[in-house]
Amino acid sequence: MAGGAAWAAAWLLSSLSWTALALASSSPPPSPPVLSFPSAIDSLAVAGGKLLVASGPCWYDVSPSLSSKAVGRCQEARNATNSLLLPFGDESRLLLTCWTRPGCLCLLEDRVLGPGASQTFGQELVSALPGVSSAGLMLFNNRSGGEWFLVVATSHKRPDGPASACGDSGSSLGLSVANHAVFIVGERKRKVLDGQVLSVAGEQFLNFSAALLWKGLYFFPYFHRNLSLEPKMLVVEHKLADNQLSALGQAALRCGDRGRILSSSLLEPRGLWVGLFGAAQEGEPGATAVCLFPLQRIRREIQVPDAYTQHNKVGNRLEYYLMHICLVSVYATIVLNKTVLFLGTTNGQLLKVILDDHMNPNCPEILYEIKEESAVFHQLEFDPVNEDYIYLPSNNKIRRIKVANCSKYISCKECLSALDPHCGWCYLNSRYFVLLVGIIEINISVTASGGSFRLSEGRSSCTMKNAKTDIILCERKNPGINCSCQLKSADLRDKAWISTLGKSEVLVIGENFTGSNILMQITGTSSCRPVEIPVTEVLNRTHMKFCLPPSRKEVKSVCIKEIGAKCSRSVPLHYLSLPECSQIIPNITWKSGGRNMSIHGKYLNITDSVLILDDQREMLANFTCDQNSICNFTMPAVKSEKRTKMATVVLQVEKKPVTCITFQYEPDPEFAYYEITVDLEPDLELKIYKKNDKLNISTDEMKVFLSRMVNNKLMNITVDIQKISNSTDYSIIHGKAKQKGNSSSKMDKSNVKVYVSKNKFAFVVTQRKSKQLNRKMSEQLELLEYELRKDIRERFAELQMEQLEVVDNFGTVPFLDYKHFVLRTFFPEVNNQKDEIITKLSKLICNKKFLVSLIHTLEKQKTFSVKDRCLFASFLTIALQTNLVYLTDILELLTRDLMDQSSNIQPKLLLRRTESVVEKLLTNWMSVCLSTFLRETVGEGFYLLVTTLNQGIMKGPVDVITCKALYTLNEDWLLWQVTDFKTVILNVVFENIQENESEGITKNIEVSVLDCDTIGQAKEKILQAFLSKNGSLYGLQLSEMGLALQSGAYTKELLDVDSSSVTLEDGITKLNTIGHYEVTAKLRCSDEEYSDAYCHLILPDSEAVKDVQGTKHKGKQKFKVKEMYLTKLLSTKVIHSVVEKLFRSIWTLPNNKAPVAIKYFFDFLDAQAENKKITDPDVLHIWKTNSLPLRFWVNILKNPQFVFDIKKTPHMDGCLSVIAQAFMDSFSLSEQQLGKEAPTNKLLYAKDIPRYKEEVKAFYKAIKDLPPLSTSEIEDFLTQESKKHENEFNEAAALMKIYQYIAKYFDEILNKLEKERGLEEVQQQLLHIKSLVEEKKKCKWV
Repeated sequence: MAGGAAWAAAWLLSSLSWTALALASSSPPPSPPVLSFPSAIDSLAVAGGKLLVASGPCWYDVSPSLSSKAVGRCQEARNATNSLLLPFGDESRLLLTCWTRPGCLCLLEDRVLGPGASQTFGQELVSALPGVSSAGLMLFNNRSGGEWFLVVATSHKRPDGPASACGDSGSSLGLSVANHAVFIVGERKRKVLDGQVLSVAGEQFLNFSAALLWKGLYFFPYFHRNLSLEPKMLVVEHKLADNQLSALGQAALRCGDRGRILSSSLLEPRGLWVGLFGAAQEGEPGATAVCLFPLQRIRREIQVPDAYTQHNKVGNRLEYYLMHICLVSVYATIVLNKTVLFLGTTNGQLLKVILDDHMNPNCPEILYEIKEESAVFHQLEFDPVNEDYIYLPSNNKIRRIKVANCSKYISCKECLSALDPHCGWCYLNSRYFVLLVGIIEINISVTASGGSFRLSEGRSSCTMKNAKTDIILCERKNPGINCSCQLKSADLRDKAWISTLGKSEVLVIGENFTGSNILMQITGTSSCRPVEIPVTEVLNRTHMKFCLPPSRKEVKSVCIKEIGAKCSRSVPLHYLSLPECSQIIPNITWKSGGRNMSIHGKYLNITDSVLILDDQREMLANFTCDQNSICNFTMPAVKSEKRTKMATVVLQVEKKPVTCITFQYEPDPEFAYYEITVDLEPDLELKIYKKNDKLNISTDEMKVFLSRMVNNKLMNITVDIQKISNSTDYSIIHGKAKQKGNSSSKMDKSNVKVYVSKNKFAFVVTQRKSKQLNRKMSEQLELLEYELRKDIRERFAELQMEQLEVVDNFGTVPFLDYKHFVLRTFFPEVNNQKDEIITKLSKLICNKKFLVSLIHTLEKQKTFSVKDRCLFASFLTIALQTNLVYLTDILELLTRDLMDQSSNIQPKLLLRRTESVVEKLLTNWMSVCLSTFLRETVGEGFYLLVTTLNQGIMKGPVDVITCKALYTLNEDWLLWQVTDFKTVILNVVFENIQENESEGITKNIEVSVLDCDTIGQAKEKILQAFLSKNGSLYGLQLSEMGLALQSGAYTKELLDVDSSSVTLEDGITKLNTIGHYEVTAKLRCSDEEYSDAYCHLILPDSEAVKDVQGTKHKGKQKFKVKEMYLTKLLSTKVIHSVVEKLFRSIWTLPNNKAPVAIKYFFDFLDAQAENKKITDPDVLHIWKTNSLPLRFWVNILKNPQFVFDIKKTPHMDGCLSVIAQAFMDSFSLSEQQLGKEAPTNKLLYAKDIPRYKEEVKAFYKAIKDLPPLSTSEIEDFLTQESKKHENEFNEAAALMKIYQYIAKYFDEILNKLEKERGLEEVQQQLLHIKSLVEEKKKCKWV
């Protein structure tokens, strides 16, 4: 074959066998440490033995080993990003940070003194324009009085260009430099003089990649937004005497035709600038290159121009360079007089390149590969403490990698020949694939003719796509009748992808294949030696075979040539990682097969085959994938030997099996029966009942049709599936269809057959056995079902329509003041009492060592009960109300002591109960610190819940004797014995209101009551309506209010019990209702109490009373079953949105800020877990749950009277208990296993709990991810809370209560103090206090 012959070949990978060489390797090295940040990394710097990292609006001080990080300072603007991070000064104590928001601000910060010592350095000093970067450094000038200066190069705007992205900062400094390229700003005199500014005329958007100082000169490499222009090096001289800038010129930086500078590094000892350049066309071999430029040559070749606006056109001829496809960062250093380059790539590799004495690079070594293949950051840095490590930043993570992998060398010769200066030798220890290759690039012209189609002018377009990859090849707007596209043959090529294992056989199809002297040349990185592969077999003049060897992960150039001749035009060949799977959808199938499934992952198309294996490793299916990220297939059937069966997806790559993902086989779906309704002619409705299973079949996966005989002919009707609903035992498939045939004759259900088709498999569904019932019984059941459905629907619609009224009418929230909130929370059953002050006791209590010893001594006393411990903790909290900082210290100490007691047994039980002083103290501390948050954030939603729940209960009947109601959340409080009731409107006139108070009052109002309401309940509703209408009761009281019915001149007083009351056969009197007086009305639970001699809605012969009293009365009531009324629980759940809003107000962070108390205590728990080396995340979750929701929020949710000036009824308590239980279930880590017999209180929120659990986990994670609080922030918060409530409590009385416990166990406490060192003075103080108390007891008034 002639060397100059044109090649046009295609490579085909067939399935012929070839065994890849096994690459021997030692055990994988340990994973390097990884540190994550909230946002992507923007800047890196090393200084003072620390790593500085800018991420999002914050910068961080990071330990060299990446074991910890501390927030240095954060900008208030959450969209701020860092442009400059420059440490300077003695031991790099000072730091200059520049940000895009607000106003391109620069701050001068002290890393030791912290954020409080920062000051503004200037505004508009960097650029915030997208795609534009700034570069700068700090310089100390002794001649200007010892002052630090910022020398910075940036692009802002031109007078005729776009506006600065910094915004209107109002800075005179910014206005003076906004249009210039290089300027210098002083630390003290922050005004830019005319001689301190250099502008680059004609340039609007420059990207400065670095600022370099070498031999007194500043070098600024930059490139243009217009990549067709050459990058340049700007050289500037700084005259120290007058602190002026002088331009020496600029030179073009030529590194092939690459127009972008991606990264750079200064090799100062050798005077070399190492630049990493990228081409506009990415993804091709050689798209990026490393070029080395001698700075001395640049300095010598440039000339000082007459006018700086004229660029010097001198370029730098370069002899050393390295080409690669996807480099993104570079770091250069010298080790043992050898130049070493560290390179980062876009696919997450860290490469190491060593230059020989002639500056020629070796073939790169891969030091590390990021599993996720995320791009490396453009800046690399060495560990400032240990130079055996280099930092590898990527996205929002940073890793610490060893700079050498010397253990891979197994002999001295191999080690020394590698020429790696970091390593030395110690003798003492001793499937189908297509690739188009061609020398000629073919231009293809494609024309589509519109013919007779009428295209609207200005509204037509044509698009040409690759049908396989869906990539747009050509697009034309308003092409007219004909649409033409000019394509190249490269546009029609598929990407050539293979795995790093190579490819056993490639079939090349072309022409002029003669002889066996044909080679394939594969070239990777430019510094690596090309690999030449001889032809395996020449089949004929148009077909031959090659074998591709294994390789590292990169893109190589491939061409074909004869021995001694030139290569054909090369094309890229992508060596990729082994394919991976992320998920399979759906992840379960049925045993009869036929379900369509999809594997999701990456590089799936490089697999030779995909195998489906059962749990016995027998093959169920074998197929191939054509797409990169998704692979669709249809599951085959399996033998039904077991009830369930697992299957595994295995990817076969060059005979290497790669385990992908597992899924489960389940039994086939069971269709129990169907119901058909034919009375809706011409429509018919079909319901198919399928037994519940795990298959989660969707409507798209089924086809339903029915067949019947019409005039001796079989007729099929396709059913349109509407939806699938779920019940306890069945999934119900709802369908509709049009009846066919003679519409005058009603369809005979007995000759109908129903079929369900799932892809290739069909199931016959039988009719429900209810057809065997006689016709009369069927009609009665249908009528009963209709009535029940109508009743439930009406009740539900009623509550839905009245929801707005409930929400809008709660009025002003009646919050309790702080004092009463604390007293009700601390002492739920004890009245506040005042006692004499014991002044000296206050000082003694503030002795931390004494107080801790006192508490431990008291808790060891057998007679010091749990109630005593709770009271003591509450009195202590009152006594230290104005010193919360000290109280918090005590809480920390006692909590640590409690952890030491429980950590050796069961750490998950910590803080679960209230059996110690510190547990009650924690409850009180949370109440004090969260009182403002409760009032301002949660209070209104909580009161809305209580009001909505109360009014929802009042919408239906309530038995005044038992307080059970028809509408409730708690099954135990469900009034299921209710008779029929109806609502009436009463026109109520209020008399006897004093004239001086009646002005503006509405005396005539309409009130809705129920006919089953007692008179007392009606009076309560009337009084509540009056309050809602007029905003005040104006002296009206329920006990003094009478109710009379007036009809014309006839007036009758209405009473709960009078002479007309009905007495039942058991001697029990039935309370009078509005219906008893033949008036129609509505209901509410009364405050009056009645003995067992009375009844209201629950009659003595009802089923519930029979169970209690043991009496037997039959036939007195209509047939009723309690379970029929459980739907009322669900209808009451229309408050669900209110409950959900309340819950989320508790576990959502407003403005991404957590209450200080919660953040502080959760961080304290995290620290304790770390100290105790507790690695189980469940333990920390339980600790936080026991300390906040269990210890504080549940107590509040169950007791609204702690927060509001309201009365809690027993019924309300029962409903709130259901809500509180759902709240706590949301924090539980255990999975709820709820069956048919589970309590309804649990089932009511069962579907919501899993979602709430995920929100709770996100809440805990969000708090942990927030920056830690400083000590000053915590103390400021506690001090402010202390000052808010000064003089609200009788602290002296609380101290006296504490002393009563001291006096009770005085001898034991004194003995304890005597045994401990350093408490001698405390003993004397305690004895003195005792003598003062005994003296006061002698006085008559004590």
